[in-house]
Amino acid sequence: MTAAVSVRRVESPADREAFLRLPWKIYADDPYWVPPLVSMRKEKMNPQSTPLYDYLEVEYFVAWRGAEPVGCIAAFINPRHNEYHNEHIGWFGLFDVLEDQEAADALLNTAEEWVRARGYDAIRGPASFHDLDEFGLKVDYFDSPHVLLYPHNPAYYQDFIEARGYEGVMDLVSYRIATEAMRGDNAPEKIRRVMEKQKQRRKITLRNPDLRNFEPELRVLYEMYRNAWKDNWGFVPPSFEELSHMFGQFKLFLEPDYIVIAYVADEPAGFIMLMPDLNQAIQYARPRPGVPEWITLIRVLWEWKVRHRVSRTRVPFLGVVDKFQGMGIDAMLYMAVVEPAYRYGLTEGDFGWVLDNNLAMNQIAHLVKSEVYNRYRMYNKPLK
Repeated sequence: MTAAVSVRRVESPADREAFLRLPWKIYADDPYWVPPLVSMRKEKMNPQSTPLYDYLEVEYFVAWRGAEPVGCIAAFINPRHNEYHNEHIGWFGLFDVLEDQEAADALLNTAEEWVRARGYDAIRGPASFHDLDEFGLKVDYFDSPHVLLYPHNPAYYQDFIEARGYEGVMDLVSYRIATEAMRGDNAPEKIRRVMEKQKQRRKITLRNPDLRNFEPELRVLYEMYRNAWKDNWGFVPPSFEELSHMFGQFKLFLEPDYIVIAYVADEPAGFIMLMPDLNQAIQYARPRPGVPEWITLIRVLWEWKVRHRVSRTRVPFLGVVDKFQGMGIDAMLYMAVVEPAYRYGLTEGDFGWVLDNNLAMNQIAHLVKSEVYNRYRMYNKPLK
């Protein structure tokens, strides 16, 4: 006889270990899943590890069949989101479950009741706490690669979530492009002509930041980021400490020409950042609980720098300050990182994620000959 499903709050070290290890159980036979570094998985459960926990209220749960963990979920409240968007909602995230509808129902119901008990009107997700991390549910292109900091999940999650009455509220897509297609004269002639004319007319200049003296540079990026993204669906202005924490995690993997800042007559106008898709190296390093992380990191460096496994780059940031939009600066920034990417052996680019309703960015993606190859969806469910 099959044991009944029970959902328990994570309280003990054993509960925490079960939550930590579940993805390796659920994705054991998924050839496309790239496991996270164990430290990154732990960070999502450590209130002292990130400035996010200064204001988030979070609870973690594990679903059990008898003594076997079969799924996990986090429920959380982000008061900054509610204040910025004038909403009154809670969230769920870190949702993973075996192909077990009963367990999925129990987990989602637990998150819903946790949010409802705090008086909120709806629940949204999945999200790993904010829009700079894994955000949304993969709903298409399941044979596409698992790119760094994008969600990855089995196709059956969509059925489980929609069976609970959740409806999609926003789709996010990522585009794939060959960097060779945008190098030099390979770029569309119209784009090159317009860019050159605008540079001269608007006195637009581009430069790379000084990574050796990065804090002043980061403050410039921070102010542009808060402005350029301020009207995006789901965006919540981060604190400087949050953005600094995120950049600090990836600074070791950045080259100076991976970031380009645009100026209009000496005024900061926009920026772009690309980073190597380290998932291509991580998948061969095979991080997992029980293996010392220093060993895993040596393997990652070996696969990346010696075996040259990393051939894809991701563009997680591309934005232009509102008063300088419509000048073609976004296209200039994009073109400015193509040559450095190619020089470092990054022959394929991931452009995303991009909101379905971001017409300007979707138009740029089409102009530069890219194609959609991943789609993610945010879900919402009223609780009243």
